[in-house]
Amino acid sequence: MDFAETLSPTRPERPGTMFLRSRYAPLLTHGALLVLSASMWGLLWFTPLWLMFIPGTLLAHRIGILLHEYLHGIPFRNYRSNLAVYGFFDGTMLMFGLMELFRGTHLTHHRWLNAPGDNAARPSKTTPRHALFNLLISNEAVQHLLFLWEAIRGRQAIVRLSRVASGAAFSTICILGLLQLGRGDVVLKLIAVNFFTVLIPVSLRGAIEHHGPAGATGFANEYHTWIPLFNLNRHIHHHEDMHCPWYLLQYRSANPLAAWNYFTYWYHVYVSHDYVLMRPMSAQDLTQSAPDHSSENAANSNNVNPA
Repeated sequence: MDFAETLSPTRPERPGTMFLRSRYAPLLTHGALLVLSASMWGLLWFTPLWLMFIPGTLLAHRIGILLHEYLHGIPFRNYRSNLAVYGFFDGTMLMFGLMELFRGTHLTHHRWLNAPGDNAARPSKTTPRHALFNLLISNEAVQHLLFLWEAIRGRQAIVRLSRVASGAAFSTICILGLLQLGRGDVVLKLIAVNFFTVLIPVSLRGAIEHHGPAGATGFANEYHTWIPLFNLNRHIHHHEDMHCPWYLLQYRSANPLAAWNYFTYWYHVYVSHDYVLMRPMSAQDLTQSAPDHSSENAANSNNVNPA
């Protein structure tokens, strides 16, 4: 699909987009990934855990978002090249093959968006009577392990178990190398940051992207952010064209959700249970405008428990 055809006619393109559509635009993704990775390893290597934990979590989350571009085969024309970068970070970030599982769950999510078969639909099937289980299964790491079990049983052909094994082996080699250098502290810091990132920031984003009040008309939400997420918050456009690079994504809603909804939606989905999974995406969604969240923002400002 041509990117120009996916852009909303109501939102004119910004000046300077000629470069963003050129063959050199992917350098933005490669460069950003290198800068964030260098910053991450600088923190891991030279600062104590208490000092690097918050900025390290912010960096790890955004490194993951940039790797999401490679998962979709965007920066390089050859998908194997994208997988090479993706697999390299699976190992060096000590993810032990979980990123291959995320690749499987995420591509399945795009294929079966909000419908049976979408891994994201698992938590929505629980009820308030199973609150503890609901909180547990909302964690992406748990969802990936469930996906791994299905892959082992041959139910998820999209996952390559050989990549899971190689990712785990590469992470183990990286740990042994760090221990040999006497930097076991770096291993512990990176594992702690990864665990917290998946437990909190990724779970928060997962709640707001595809949940809403009962009767919500859309299939996805988009929202403002206080700290940029490489435009992944422009989530409707991402599902309209999952091969559109982050720097070309645009808002589809007239009034995206407020930034504080990033935190409150998780409460509504997994604690109060008054927000549900949105409807599946249909072919008509590619030609219709996105829902207006202005009234929802106003209602949430009066009804949301900020816990």
